[in-house]
Amino acid sequence: MTTTTTFDVPAIRAAGMPRGARVAADLFARVAGWLRGTPQALTRAEEAASVREMAYRLQKTDPGFASDLFAAAARHESLDD
Repeated sequence: MTTTTTFDVPAIRAAGMPRGARVAADLFARVAGWLRGTPQALTRAEEAASVREMAYRLQKTDPGFASDLFAAAARHESLDD
């Protein structure tokens, strides 16, 4: 014996975002970006220097990983050549 149950579920429409909320969110994002300022892009040499700095800190505790970081920094820096 098979029993089937059917439910009638009313469709629920998704609520849209009020127009004022969109304007306020856009305004907030613009002001926050202005206050934060646009960060300057680092050069490849500066990025490689920060990786080397991390490698120097890790050299005593994980020399293998440090050497991989040194190699990655050198390879990254050489991409400009």
